[in-house]
Amino acid sequence: MASFDIRELVLKNLEGSTREEVKEYINETIQTREEQALPGMGVLFEVVWQKSNSSEKESMMDKIMAAIERT
Repeated sequence: MASFDIRELVLKNLEGSTREEVKEYINETIQTREEQALPGMGVLFEVVWQKSNSSEKESMMDKIMAAIERT
């Protein structure tokens, strides 16, 4: 069985995409609720998290916690 790096695969698939194409990918993934697309969303979140400063991370955490509390 071949091994692959999901992070590398997702980023490679989105490489060269325009801002609108990436936005469309995100919106489509959310709207269709496809389970197969969730790892890709996780990779995007990981990249954003790693490139965020502490203030941006705190803001994201506020939004995440607010969303969790509403469910």
